[in-house]
Amino acid sequence: MTPSIENFFENNLFRFSSCPCDCVEDIIHISPGKPEKRVLKIQAVPTDTIHFAFAAGDVGLVRLGSKGKLIEKNILGNLISIKNGDTAELFNFFKRNGFFFNVSNTEYEEIDGALIFELVSRIRATVELMSALTAIRRDYDKILHLTLYLLLSEPIVLDLPSLETPYTTCKHPFLEKIKNASNLLVVDRGQESFDRFTYSISDTIYPPTYELDIGDYNDIIGGYMKSKIGSDNPYFKNLTILYCNGINEDLQQREIIDFLFHYQYDVGIIKAIDYENGIEYYTVPDRDKFDKPQKNALIKVAQIVLGEEINANLDGIHPQYDAVKMSPSWNIDTLMAALYFSIFYMTQSELYRRCANPNCGAYFLVRTTSTRKIYCSDECRNRFQQHKHRQKKRSQLERHE
Repeated sequence: MTPSIENFFENNLFRFSSCPCDCVEDIIHISPGKPEKRVLKIQAVPTDTIHFAFAAGDVGLVRLGSKGKLIEKNILGNLISIKNGDTAELFNFFKRNGFFFNVSNTEYEEIDGALIFELVSRIRATVELMSALTAIRRDYDKILHLTLYLLLSEPIVLDLPSLETPYTTCKHPFLEKIKNASNLLVVDRGQESFDRFTYSISDTIYPPTYELDIGDYNDIIGGYMKSKIGSDNPYFKNLTILYCNGINEDLQQREIIDFLFHYQYDVGIIKAIDYENGIEYYTVPDRDKFDKPQKNALIKVAQIVLGEEINANLDGIHPQYDAVKMSPSWNIDTLMAALYFSIFYMTQSELYRRCANPNCGAYFLVRTTSTRKIYCSDECRNRFQQHKHRQKKRSQLERHE
């Protein structure tokens, strides 16, 4: 049921306005044998005005008509439902809702298409991570993948002429620390190496200290530890340096360092990670060593990463007082800020769930207690059930032939 205009405006948490975009795509062929480059061109259409608002519950961030009529709900869910590489659907979204930022209304601005889809993946990963953390049953493999993807991916930079400064996705402090780990002062452990075969490291996962084999440490730093495939990975080497010598890091950074070291030292060293393909290891990970202390540590790290990711996109949001309504409100300038603000307003009782119909893939808001609601709509559920029924009949006919 569509809420009335009066009630909707009374109950929403923030509002802002923008304008739709005209979108085109240029395909540039660089040279024979090399992949083509897809360039998106965006231009604002100022003749129309789009009004947005946010309301709690299954409505979320919505688009309104000029008179306040609800036209499209769940803007965030509609965005993250766009499949990677589906340029037509991406353009359709921008034409309905405008671009993430205010762009020129006099000329096209060029954007690398791959960057935009990676940006959508990053927003999707943030939403999925929050939902995974609030779910009744936690999927630790999914939480691990999403956390490490957000934490270890290089920031995305959009440098548009209309922006005073380029937009950059969250720069997690840990990423800079691990890159510069080789510059850390090495803790003097001469007496320990003389007295025994291990270094005592203050540890947040296995407190108060963890005994690290000195031979393993030296082999990792030297890049020739034969018993652990992938130990010569530069990131793992720097991580080991951080673990042993980053004694002055604050608690949150120390929790990240300790978890990443123990997970890779015990379970498996990570070779690569991205959103679509998940985590790639140098060898088959030893899942049995992913114990309860490490799982508890993962939840803490995931919460840290999620907080950093959301807070990095709230800088442009400011509180203001509505003198007409005599109530507090928020000043929001861009669609990007509104999207992350709507993630910010998600509660522990709500989560985004992906439709169980594999031919749909839409994301919809549900209560965490709604374990039976796995389809975005009754129509989608019926369509998929009919599809399964046809498949079953076809399989039975094939067996009798």
